[in-house]
Amino acid sequence: MKQWKALFPKHRTHQVFFHFTGWIPTRVLICLMMFTACWTNYMCRLQMPILAVPMIKALPGNATGGGSIQLFNGLPFDWSTSVRGQLIAAYSYGNVPGNFLGGVMALKWGAKRAILWTSVIACLVSLISPILAQLHWGVLLVSRIIIGVTGGVTFPACHTLVAKWAPPDEKARFVWSLLGGTFGTILTYPMVAAIAEKTTWESGWYIPALMMMIWIIFWAILAYDSPEEHPGISEEEKQLILTAQEGTVRSEKPTFKETPLKEIFTSIPFISLVLCHFGNMFLLFFYQNSMMLYLTKALGFELTKGGIAAGLPWAGRMILGFFFSWAGDMMKRKQIVSITILRKGATIFSHLLPGIFLILVGYVGCRFVLANVFLVLALGFNGAASISNLSNNQDLSPNFAGFLYGIMNTIGCTSGMIISPLTEEIAGKYGNPIDRWQTLFWIGSAVCIVCMIIFLFGGSGNIQPWNEIKPQRDEERARN
Repeated sequence: MKQWKALFPKHRTHQVFFHFTGWIPTRVLICLMMFTACWTNYMCRLQMPILAVPMIKALPGNATGGGSIQLFNGLPFDWSTSVRGQLIAAYSYGNVPGNFLGGVMALKWGAKRAILWTSVIACLVSLISPILAQLHWGVLLVSRIIIGVTGGVTFPACHTLVAKWAPPDEKARFVWSLLGGTFGTILTYPMVAAIAEKTTWESGWYIPALMMMIWIIFWAILAYDSPEEHPGISEEEKQLILTAQEGTVRSEKPTFKETPLKEIFTSIPFISLVLCHFGNMFLLFFYQNSMMLYLTKALGFELTKGGIAAGLPWAGRMILGFFFSWAGDMMKRKQIVSITILRKGATIFSHLLPGIFLILVGYVGCRFVLANVFLVLALGFNGAASISNLSNNQDLSPNFAGFLYGIMNTIGCTSGMIISPLTEEIAGKYGNPIDRWQTLFWIGSAVCIVCMIIFLFGGSGNIQPWNEIKPQRDEERARN
C-alpha cells in the first residue's frame, strides 16, 4: 500500500485529473457538483412519496392490515392510509434534526466530508429499502428517518460552499445550483413512476440508489471546501474569488465556539427569514408529498402520466429560477435597487403568486390541462426563491451562511412532518374528493402568503454586525 501511494500520491493524481478539466473554471465545476448533490438528495427524498402509490393498497381507517412476507413479487402491501401518511412524512422526521446537524458538520468537518459520508449512508439504506419493507412497515419508517437525517445535511453544507466559492456578484447563480434538487424532482417523478409501472415497485428503489453510488465517486474526487484547498484551481481564479470576498468572508473555517448563537437567535432579520423560508418549504413539501396523490387519486391520472405531470411544475421552477438568478445578479451588480428591496420584492414571485395559483387549482375541478397549468405556474414562480429566502442567509452573514441555512431548514422542514398526515386526514381517508383538496390548497396558500408578509416587515439584505465576531482564540490570547 505504501508503494502504491508513493507511485500515485494524492496531489499528483488530482493534478493529472484537473489537467483534463482545466478548461472549465473551477468555481463552475464546484457549482455543478453542488447541483448534482442536490439532485441525488431529492432522488432519495422522493422515492417514498412516489412509490407509496403502487406499493400500498391504502386501506381505510387506522388498521395496518396483514403482513405476510412477499419477497420481490411487486405486490402491494395492505397498509392503511394513516400508515401511508406516516411513511411519506418519515423523511421529514429525520430531515428536521438533519439540517441542524448539517450546519454543525459543515463548520466542524467541512462541507465535502459532511455530504460524502451522509450520501454513502443514504445510498446503502435506499438500496435495501425493499427488504426492510418486507419485514414491517415500521422498519421501513425508521429507514426513511435515517435517509431524512442524511438528506438534511446536504443543503446547509452546500450553502457553506456557496459562501466560500462564490464572488458576491455571482452568488445568486451559485444559489440557483441548489435547485439541482428541482432537477432531481423532474427526473425522479417520471423515472421512478415508469420503473414501478413497467417492472416492479422494488426496482424504483434500486436504480436511483445505484445512480447515487456512481455520483459519490465523482463527489469524492471533484469537491473541495474552499479555493485555498483545491489542488487544480489556477492562481488567477483563486485570487479573483478571494479578492472579491475580502472583508466579508474569513479564509479559515469558523469554529462552533466562535458562532454567535445569541445574536443569531435574537436577530429580527434572521427570524423573519426563518419564517419566510418556512412558507417556501411548506409549498415545496406540499408538492413533494401530496401531488402524486392528488394527480392519481383526485384527478385520476395513471401512475406514469401522473409522474410526468408531477414533474412539470418542477421544470418550471428550475427554468424560471435560472432567469430570476440571472436577473438578481445583474440588478445587484448594477446596483439598480438595494439588496433589501431585491429580496423583499422577489417574495412577491416566490410566495404571493404561488399562493394565488394554488387557490385557483382547487377550483378548476377535473379539467386536467387547466389544473396542470396553474400547478406549473405556482411552483414555477417559486423559482424566485433563489433570490429571496434562499439567498438572504448569504446576505446576513457570509461567514455563517451554512449554519444559518441549517437552522432555517430545520424549522422549514417541520412542514414535511405536518403535510402528509394533514393530507390523509382532510382528503385521503374520504377518498380524495376535489372539494377536500380545495381546503388543502387554501391552507397551503395561506401559509405561503402570511410568511411572506412577515418577511416584508422584518427582513433585511444587509450584513449583520455579528457576521464579524472576534475569533475565540484571539480573545483567549488577549486575556493571556
